[in-house]
Amino acid sequence: MINRYQSMDFLRAVAILLVIVAHAVLSYGAPTHLAPLQLGGVGVDLFFVLSGWLLGGQLFKEIEVSGRIDVRRFWFRRWMRTLPAYYAVLIVSVTQRYLTKEDVRFPWEYFVFIQNYFHPLEFFSISWSLCVEEQFYLLIAPLVALSVHINKQSTTWLLLLIFLLPCFFRMLGFYESIEETHVRIDGCVAGVLLAHIYRQRPDVWALLARYAPQIGLVGLVVFLYFFAARYFSAVSFGDPGKLALAIVFASWVLIANADSGWRKIIYMPGAYHIATRSYALYLIHPEVLALMRRFALELPFPVYLFMALVGSLLLAEGLYLIVEKPIMDARERYAFSKSK
Repeated sequence: MINRYQSMDFLRAVAILLVIVAHAVLSYGAPTHLAPLQLGGVGVDLFFVLSGWLLGGQLFKEIEVSGRIDVRRFWFRRWMRTLPAYYAVLIVSVTQRYLTKEDVRFPWEYFVFIQNYFHPLEFFSISWSLCVEEQFYLLIAPLVALSVHINKQSTTWLLLLIFLLPCFFRMLGFYESIEETHVRIDGCVAGVLLAHIYRQRPDVWALLARYAPQIGLVGLVVFLYFFAARYFSAVSFGDPGKLALAIVFASWVLIANADSGWRKIIYMPGAYHIATRSYALYLIHPEVLALMRRFALELPFPVYLFMALVGSLLLAEGLYLIVEKPIMDARERYAFSKSK
Protein backbone atom coordinates (compact mmCIF):
# COMPACT_ATOMS: atom_id res chain seq x y z
CA MET A 1 0.00 0.00 0.00
CA ILE A 2 3.09 2.22 -0.16
CA ASN A 3 3.08 2.09 -3.96
CA ARG A 4 0.89 4.56 -5.79
CA TYR A 5 -1.86 2.76 -7.69
CA GLN A 6 -3.47 4.24 -10.79
CA SER A 7 -6.87 2.98 -9.67
CA MET A 8 -6.68 4.95 -6.42
CA ASP A 9 -5.64 8.11 -8.28
CA PHE A 10 -8.71 7.59 -10.45
CA LEU A 11 -11.00 7.36 -7.41
CA ARG A 12 -9.47 10.48 -5.85
CA ALA A 13 -9.96 12.34 -9.13
CA VAL A 14 -13.56 11.13 -9.34
CA ALA A 15 -14.21 12.26 -5.75
CA ILE A 16 -12.98 15.83 -6.25
CA LEU A 17 -14.66 16.18 -9.65
CA LEU A 18 -17.98 15.03 -8.19
CA VAL A 19 -17.68 17.65 -5.45
CA ILE A 20 -16.72 20.47 -7.82
CA VAL A 21 -19.56 19.69 -10.22
CA ALA A 22 -22.08 19.58 -7.35
CA HIS A 23 -20.90 22.90 -5.96
CA ALA A 24 -20.77 24.45 -9.43
CA VAL A 25 -24.43 23.57 -9.97
CA LEU A 26 -25.29 25.15 -6.63
CA SER A 27 -23.36 28.35 -7.40
CA TYR A 28 -25.04 28.46 -10.82
CA GLY A 29 -28.42 28.66 -9.12
CA ALA A 30 -29.28 24.94 -9.14
CA PRO A 31 -31.69 25.03 -12.12
CA THR A 32 -34.10 22.13 -12.12
CA HIS A 33 -32.49 20.27 -15.02
CA LEU A 34 -29.08 20.39 -13.29
CA ALA A 35 -30.08 20.03 -9.65
CA PRO A 36 -29.67 16.22 -9.62
CA LEU A 37 -25.96 16.74 -10.29
CA GLN A 38 -25.72 18.03 -6.73
CA LEU A 39 -25.69 14.40 -5.67
CA GLY A 40 -22.02 14.70 -6.55
CA GLY A 41 -21.56 16.24 -3.13
CA VAL A 42 -21.27 12.66 -1.90
CA GLY A 43 -17.76 12.78 -3.34
CA VAL A 44 -16.88 13.88 0.20
CA ASP A 45 -18.03 10.46 1.45
CA LEU A 46 -15.81 8.82 -1.16
CA PHE A 47 -12.90 10.89 0.18
CA PHE A 48 -13.67 9.61 3.68
CA VAL A 49 -13.45 5.98 2.56
CA LEU A 50 -10.24 6.66 0.62
CA SER A 51 -8.74 8.36 3.67
CA GLY A 52 -9.65 5.47 5.94
CA TRP A 53 -8.15 2.96 3.50
CA LEU A 54 -4.91 4.90 3.08
CA LEU A 55 -4.30 5.69 6.74
CA GLY A 56 -5.56 2.36 8.03
CA GLY A 57 -3.25 0.62 5.59
CA GLN A 58 -0.27 2.65 6.76
CA LEU A 59 -1.00 1.91 10.41
CA PHE A 60 -1.60 -1.82 10.00
CA LYS A 61 1.54 -2.08 7.88
CA GLU A 62 3.49 -0.37 10.66
CA ILE A 63 2.23 -3.05 13.04
CA GLU A 64 3.48 -5.72 10.63
CA VAL A 65 6.91 -4.13 10.45
CA SER A 66 7.52 -2.98 14.02
CA GLY A 67 4.77 -4.54 16.12
CA ARG A 68 3.61 -1.15 17.39
CA ILE A 69 2.28 2.25 16.30
CA ASP A 70 4.20 5.48 16.75
CA VAL A 71 1.10 7.60 17.32
CA ARG A 72 2.95 10.89 17.64
CA ARG A 73 4.81 10.33 14.36
CA PHE A 74 1.53 9.50 12.61
CA TRP A 75 -0.08 12.70 13.89
CA PHE A 76 2.87 14.88 12.91
CA ARG A 77 2.91 13.43 9.40
CA ARG A 78 -0.82 14.02 8.95
CA TRP A 79 -0.66 17.54 10.37
CA MET A 80 2.26 18.45 8.11
CA ARG A 81 0.21 17.09 5.21
CA THR A 82 -3.07 18.85 5.94
CA LEU A 83 -2.62 21.88 8.18
CA PRO A 84 -0.39 24.26 6.16
CA ALA A 85 -2.68 24.52 3.12
CA TYR A 86 -5.76 24.64 5.34
CA TYR A 87 -4.42 27.48 7.46
CA ALA A 88 -3.23 29.36 4.38
CA VAL A 89 -6.76 29.37 2.96
CA LEU A 90 -8.35 29.98 6.36
CA ILE A 91 -6.17 33.02 7.10
CA VAL A 92 -6.99 34.53 3.72
CA SER A 93 -10.70 33.92 4.35
CA VAL A 94 -10.59 35.42 7.84
CA THR A 95 -8.63 38.45 6.62
CA GLN A 96 -11.16 39.00 3.84
CA ARG A 97 -14.00 38.96 6.40
CA TYR A 98 -12.27 41.53 8.58
CA LEU A 99 -11.72 43.78 5.56
CA THR A 100 -15.22 43.54 4.11
CA LYS A 101 -17.56 43.08 7.10
CA GLU A 102 -18.29 44.85 10.36
CA ASP A 103 -18.44 43.35 13.83
CA VAL A 104 -16.57 40.21 12.82
CA ARG A 105 -15.68 37.94 15.70
CA PHE A 106 -12.53 35.84 15.71
CA PRO A 107 -13.52 32.33 14.56
CA TRP A 108 -11.40 30.41 17.08
CA GLU A 109 -13.25 27.15 16.44
CA TYR A 110 -11.95 27.08 12.86
CA PHE A 111 -8.37 27.05 14.14
CA VAL A 112 -8.90 23.95 16.28
CA PHE A 113 -11.15 22.02 13.87
CA ILE A 114 -14.37 21.90 15.88
CA GLN A 115 -16.50 24.22 13.75
CA ASN A 116 -18.57 21.27 12.54
CA TYR A 117 -20.17 21.36 16.00
CA PHE A 118 -21.05 25.05 15.62
CA HIS A 119 -24.11 25.65 13.44
CA PRO A 120 -24.46 27.13 10.96
CA LEU A 121 -20.99 27.78 9.60
CA GLU A 122 -20.57 31.49 8.93
CA PHE A 123 -18.01 30.99 6.15
CA PHE A 124 -15.62 28.39 4.68
CA SER A 125 -18.53 25.98 4.73
CA ILE A 126 -16.67 23.01 3.25
CA SER A 127 -14.36 22.96 6.28
CA TRP A 128 -16.79 20.78 8.24
CA SER A 129 -15.45 17.76 6.35
CA LEU A 130 -11.88 18.70 7.25
CA CYS A 131 -12.95 18.66 10.90
CA VAL A 132 -14.22 15.12 10.44
CA GLU A 133 -10.87 14.13 8.94
CA GLU A 134 -8.76 15.80 11.63
CA GLN A 135 -10.82 14.35 14.45
CA PHE A 136 -10.59 10.98 12.72
CA TYR A 137 -6.78 11.25 12.76
CA LEU A 138 -6.86 11.76 16.52
CA LEU A 139 -9.03 8.66 16.96
CA ILE A 140 -7.67 6.14 14.50
CA ALA A 141 -3.99 5.95 15.46
CA PRO A 142 -4.59 5.22 19.17
CA LEU A 143 -7.36 2.79 18.25
CA VAL A 144 -5.13 0.79 15.89
CA ALA A 145 -2.31 0.97 18.45
CA LEU A 146 -4.60 -0.64 21.04
CA SER A 147 -5.56 -3.37 18.55
CA VAL A 148 -2.07 -4.80 18.98
CA HIS A 149 -3.23 -6.16 22.34
CA ILE A 150 -6.23 -8.08 20.97
CA ASN A 151 -6.47 -10.79 18.34
CA LYS A 152 -7.26 -10.01 14.71
CA GLN A 153 -10.80 -11.37 14.82
CA SER A 154 -11.58 -9.14 17.79
CA THR A 155 -10.16 -6.20 15.85
CA THR A 156 -12.55 -6.98 13.01
CA TRP A 157 -15.54 -7.01 15.35
CA LEU A 158 -14.40 -3.83 17.09
CA LEU A 159 -14.10 -1.98 13.78
CA LEU A 160 -17.50 -3.30 12.66
CA LEU A 161 -19.03 -1.96 15.86
CA ILE A 162 -17.44 1.46 15.39
CA PHE A 163 -18.53 1.42 11.74
CA LEU A 164 -22.17 0.95 12.78
CA LEU A 165 -22.15 3.44 15.67
CA PRO A 166 -22.75 6.58 13.54
CA CYS A 167 -25.84 4.92 12.05
CA PHE A 168 -27.21 4.22 15.54
CA PHE A 169 -26.48 7.80 16.60
CA ARG A 170 -28.41 9.08 13.57
CA MET A 171 -31.33 6.74 14.21
CA LEU A 172 -31.51 7.90 17.84
CA GLY A 173 -31.22 11.55 16.87
CA PHE A 174 -28.02 12.11 18.86
CA TYR A 175 -26.91 15.08 16.76
CA GLU A 176 -27.81 18.61 15.79
CA SER A 177 -26.23 18.54 12.34
CA ILE A 178 -25.34 15.71 9.99
CA GLU A 179 -21.92 17.35 9.67
CA GLU A 180 -20.93 16.36 13.20
CA THR A 181 -18.14 13.82 13.30
CA HIS A 182 -19.81 11.14 15.41
CA VAL A 183 -22.60 10.80 12.82
CA ARG A 184 -20.44 11.22 9.72
CA ILE A 185 -17.44 8.96 10.25
CA ASP A 186 -18.94 5.86 8.58
CA GLY A 187 -16.81 6.20 5.47
CA CYS A 188 -13.54 6.70 7.34
CA VAL A 189 -14.11 3.59 9.45
CA ALA A 190 -15.24 1.59 6.40
CA GLY A 191 -11.88 2.35 4.78
CA VAL A 192 -9.98 1.35 7.93
CA LEU A 193 -11.97 -1.88 8.20
CA LEU A 194 -11.17 -2.72 4.59
CA ALA A 195 -7.47 -1.96 5.17
CA HIS A 196 -7.50 -4.17 8.28
CA ILE A 197 -8.93 -7.05 6.26
CA TYR A 198 -6.32 -6.49 3.53
CA ARG A 199 -3.43 -6.49 5.99
CA GLN A 200 -4.55 -8.81 8.77
CA ARG A 201 -7.27 -11.10 7.42
CA PRO A 202 -5.83 -12.45 4.14
CA ASP A 203 -8.37 -15.27 3.99
CA VAL A 204 -11.27 -12.81 4.10
CA TRP A 205 -9.53 -10.46 1.68
CA ALA A 206 -8.95 -13.31 -0.80
CA LEU A 207 -12.68 -14.07 -0.73
CA LEU A 208 -13.62 -10.43 -1.22
CA ALA A 209 -11.05 -9.98 -4.00
CA ARG A 210 -12.40 -13.05 -5.76
CA TYR A 211 -15.82 -11.44 -6.07
CA ALA A 212 -14.58 -7.85 -6.30
CA PRO A 213 -15.80 -7.29 -9.90
CA GLN A 214 -19.33 -8.34 -9.00
CA ILE A 215 -19.29 -6.37 -5.73
CA GLY A 216 -17.87 -3.29 -7.43
CA LEU A 217 -20.43 -3.53 -10.24
CA VAL A 218 -23.30 -3.71 -7.75
CA GLY A 219 -21.85 -0.66 -5.97
CA LEU A 220 -21.64 1.25 -9.25
CA VAL A 221 -25.20 0.30 -10.28
CA VAL A 222 -26.55 1.38 -6.88
CA PHE A 223 -24.76 4.73 -7.15
CA LEU A 224 -26.01 5.30 -10.70
CA TYR A 225 -29.53 4.39 -9.59
CA PHE A 226 -29.55 7.09 -6.94
CA PHE A 227 -28.24 9.56 -9.49
CA ALA A 228 -30.86 8.62 -12.10
CA ALA A 229 -33.62 8.59 -9.48
CA ARG A 230 -33.10 12.31 -8.94
CA TYR A 231 -34.32 12.80 -12.52
CA PHE A 232 -37.14 10.25 -12.27
CA SER A 233 -38.84 10.86 -8.94
CA ALA A 234 -41.42 8.13 -9.59
CA VAL A 235 -38.74 5.45 -9.03
CA SER A 236 -36.89 7.25 -6.26
CA PHE A 237 -36.48 5.98 -2.72
CA GLY A 238 -34.72 9.19 -1.74
CA ASP A 239 -31.01 9.88 -1.56
CA PRO A 240 -28.69 7.20 -0.18
CA GLY A 241 -27.93 7.23 3.53
CA LYS A 242 -24.43 7.63 4.86
CA LEU A 243 -24.11 3.96 5.75
CA ALA A 244 -25.13 2.97 2.22
CA LEU A 245 -22.65 5.42 0.72
CA ALA A 246 -19.85 4.04 2.87
CA ILE A 247 -20.62 0.50 1.66
CA VAL A 248 -20.93 1.57 -1.99
CA PHE A 249 -17.65 3.46 -1.97
CA ALA A 250 -15.92 0.68 -0.04
CA SER A 251 -16.91 -1.63 -2.91
CA TRP A 252 -15.11 0.74 -5.31
CA VAL A 253 -11.99 0.76 -3.15
CA LEU A 254 -12.16 -3.03 -2.99
CA ILE A 255 -12.11 -3.50 -6.75
CA ALA A 256 -9.50 -0.77 -7.17
CA ASN A 257 -7.14 -2.84 -5.01
CA ALA A 258 -8.32 -6.38 -5.78
CA ASP A 259 -5.31 -7.26 -7.93
CA SER A 260 -2.65 -5.74 -10.17
CA GLY A 261 -4.89 -5.94 -13.22
CA TRP A 262 -7.66 -3.79 -11.78
CA ARG A 263 -5.11 -1.36 -10.35
CA LYS A 264 -4.00 -0.59 -13.90
CA ILE A 265 -7.33 -0.83 -15.72
CA ILE A 266 -9.22 1.62 -13.50
CA TYR A 267 -7.70 4.89 -14.66
CA MET A 268 -8.20 7.94 -16.85
CA PRO A 269 -5.70 10.38 -18.37
CA GLY A 270 -4.87 13.22 -16.00
CA ALA A 271 -6.07 11.34 -12.91
CA TYR A 272 -2.63 11.44 -11.27
CA HIS A 273 -2.37 15.22 -11.60
CA ILE A 274 -5.89 15.81 -10.30
CA ALA A 275 -5.44 13.28 -7.48
CA THR A 276 -2.21 14.82 -6.21
CA ARG A 277 -3.86 18.26 -6.22
CA SER A 278 -7.22 17.06 -4.89
CA TYR A 279 -6.75 18.51 -1.40
CA ALA A 280 -5.72 21.90 -2.76
CA LEU A 281 -8.62 21.74 -5.22
CA TYR A 282 -11.03 20.99 -2.42
CA LEU A 283 -9.80 23.95 -0.40
CA ILE A 284 -9.70 26.48 -3.23
CA HIS A 285 -12.62 25.68 -5.53
CA PRO A 286 -15.30 27.46 -3.40
CA GLU A 287 -13.41 30.74 -3.82
CA VAL A 288 -13.31 30.28 -7.58
CA LEU A 289 -17.02 29.50 -7.66
CA ALA A 290 -17.74 32.59 -5.55
CA LEU A 291 -16.06 34.70 -8.25
CA MET A 292 -17.88 32.83 -11.00
CA ARG A 293 -21.20 33.43 -9.26
CA ARG A 294 -20.58 37.15 -9.27
CA PHE A 295 -19.33 37.58 -12.82
CA ALA A 296 -20.22 34.61 -15.03
CA LEU A 297 -23.80 33.50 -14.37
CA GLU A 298 -24.90 34.34 -17.92
CA LEU A 299 -22.64 31.68 -19.40
CA PRO A 300 -24.00 28.29 -20.50
CA PHE A 301 -23.39 25.81 -17.71
CA PRO A 302 -20.81 23.67 -19.60
CA VAL A 303 -18.72 26.80 -20.17
CA TYR A 304 -19.30 27.94 -16.58
CA LEU A 305 -18.15 24.55 -15.27
CA PHE A 306 -15.13 24.45 -17.57
CA MET A 307 -14.00 27.89 -16.45
CA ALA A 308 -14.51 26.94 -12.81
CA LEU A 309 -12.42 23.80 -13.28
CA VAL A 310 -9.62 25.63 -15.04
CA GLY A 311 -9.58 28.41 -12.46
CA SER A 312 -9.60 25.92 -9.60
CA LEU A 313 -6.78 23.91 -11.16
CA LEU A 314 -4.62 26.99 -11.64
CA LEU A 315 -5.06 28.29 -8.10
CA ALA A 316 -4.74 24.80 -6.63
CA GLU A 317 -1.47 24.34 -8.48
CA GLY A 318 -0.09 27.41 -6.75
CA LEU A 319 -1.31 26.27 -3.34
CA TYR A 320 0.11 22.80 -3.93
CA LEU A 321 3.54 23.90 -5.16
CA ILE A 322 4.06 26.82 -2.77
CA VAL A 323 2.57 25.49 0.47
CA GLU A 324 1.45 21.87 0.39
CA LYS A 325 4.24 19.97 -1.37
CA PRO A 326 7.27 21.69 0.24
CA ILE A 327 6.02 20.90 3.74
CA MET A 328 5.03 17.36 2.76
CA ASP A 329 8.56 16.83 1.44
CA ALA A 330 10.00 18.34 4.63
CA ARG A 331 8.53 15.49 6.65
CA GLU A 332 11.46 13.30 5.62
CA ARG A 333 14.00 15.74 7.07
CA TYR A 334 12.95 15.36 10.69
CA ALA A 335 13.14 12.34 12.97
CA PHE A 336 9.69 13.03 14.47
CA SER A 337 7.95 12.84 11.07
CA LYS A 338 10.20 10.73 8.89
CA SER A 339 8.58 7.68 7.32
CA LYS A 340 9.71 4.25 8.43
